[in-house]
Amino acid sequence: MAGNIEAARTKDAVYVRVTGLGNFNNAGPMREYCEKAFEEGLRALIVDLGPCTGLDSTFMGTLMGFLGMELADGPVAVSVVNATPASMRAMTSLGLPKILYVRPDPVRFPECKLEALREGWQDKRRRTLLIRDAHMALMQHDKENEARFAPFVAALVKEVREMDEQRQ
Repeated sequence: MAGNIEAARTKDAVYVRVTGLGNFNNAGPMREYCEKAFEEGLRALIVDLGPCTGLDSTFMGTLMGFLGMELADGPVAVSVVNATPASMRAMTSLGLPKILYVRPDPVRFPECKLEALREGWQDKRRRTLLIRDAHMALMQHDKENEARFAPFVAALVKEVREMDEQRQ
């Protein structure tokens, strides 16, 4: 199932709209877009899941990873709006509503020019690191995820190590 991410920056926040599936293919470009905005001083991320049909663990872990970012001038606030029943079930299964603010009532996105972000990664190592980081964030923010993801993260760490050894 395909997904599409659109994003915009205003003077106050980064806005992201997820259409279709939020997954490992579009989490990386979203992370790059948001990190650049955070480097430029923005500290709020608002994620609209109204047109979202589902979320995978890498996408959700990427959102959780924004909460753990070490920024010189303060933490990032992440809010989720317009969660669908499917996206809410996925987030609840991994403990996101315990940590992220999920606004229960419908929200209209502000008028802003959303741009479509590219999908996918060219580099297998970067994709593997994204998936590893996302799952580590899920484990860090909800200890119940450790049993579910610790073996997977260990395999990803090994895979990155092997890729690095092959590069040398």
